[in-house]
Amino acid sequence: MDTGEVQKYLSSLNLPQYRQKQIIKNYFSGRYLSFLEMTDLPKDLRLDLEKNFSLLSVSESKLVTDTDTQKSLLTLKDNLAIESVLMDYGDWLTACLSSQVGCPLNCAFCATGKMGFKRNLTAEEMLDQILYWNHKIFPKYIGRLVFMGMGEPFLNWDNLLATLKIIKENLNIGSRKISISTAGLIPKIYEFTDLNTEINLAISLHAPDQETRQKIMPITLKYQFTDLIKSLNYYTAHTRRQLFLEYALIDDINDSQDHLNKLINLLKSNRLFYLNLIPLNPVKGGLNPSSNLNLFADTLEKNHLNFSLRRSLGQSSNSACGQLIVGN
Repeated sequence: MDTGEVQKYLSSLNLPQYRQKQIIKNYFSGRYLSFLEMTDLPKDLRLDLEKNFSLLSVSESKLVTDTDTQKSLLTLKDNLAIESVLMDYGDWLTACLSSQVGCPLNCAFCATGKMGFKRNLTAEEMLDQILYWNHKIFPKYIGRLVFMGMGEPFLNWDNLLATLKIIKENLNIGSRKISISTAGLIPKIYEFTDLNTEINLAISLHAPDQETRQKIMPITLKYQFTDLIKSLNYYTAHTRRQLFLEYALIDDINDSQDHLNKLINLLKSNRLFYLNLIPLNPVKGGLNPSSNLNLFADTLEKNHLNFSLRRSLGQSSNSACGQLIVGN
């Protein structure tokens, strides 16, 4: 819901201020999919609002349920579509949010890049993914957010910041329970650092050197590996916060002993670097998972480095990282 436009409309009707607050509160509660469901409002007002506005900018077209994930195909007002994922970790529920329709970065291991890039999502469309899931799981609610769905969040910078501001002001989700993943847009990493927020930053690293990384991530041709590491050191030095490095192990690409040695040296260079070692999620026509996952994990453990072997949720339903795609 475009809260600004709705508030203007309500003011034009000369409705009392409490009605406006009531509608805004109902919207952010995530309990409703339409104005008609807001039975605490007069019927005529509900009908009027439903006629002139859409409460949510996304609508469910398809829902796929797995053991610990739900993936929804959400249609936007212009009939483009995105995928959004709900992950159940037992102790908390996490929504994986998309920030773009498609993605322009075309990383070799990611299905979304095969879609190409359609457009950025608005702040309303990013926020409404959260409200959609909250409605779906009521009376439970989303406890954590990850901007790791379709798209590169830092390429939708202004709308991302607007979304984060709305979340901070209206939803009961603390900054430390929000994570943003970027493929490594260096100027935005510096800008994000200078915001001095407690939101978590994750980097889709996937290789410990320039030569390997540029084979699978074209963005590395523009933003060099050494410059990326400088920006990450800037982040940790200024925020004193842990930085998460995502590393999907790919057969015969980034899984050699040399890669492992370089990865160890990188983690030793900054104790605030935390590695998320990820089994590659299969993508149609894509790359193959490595069989060296346990070797990497055991060696990192012996070196007493900060890392975790991430559990992959939703792989069988194509809901895991790198598997989101529409129209292919």
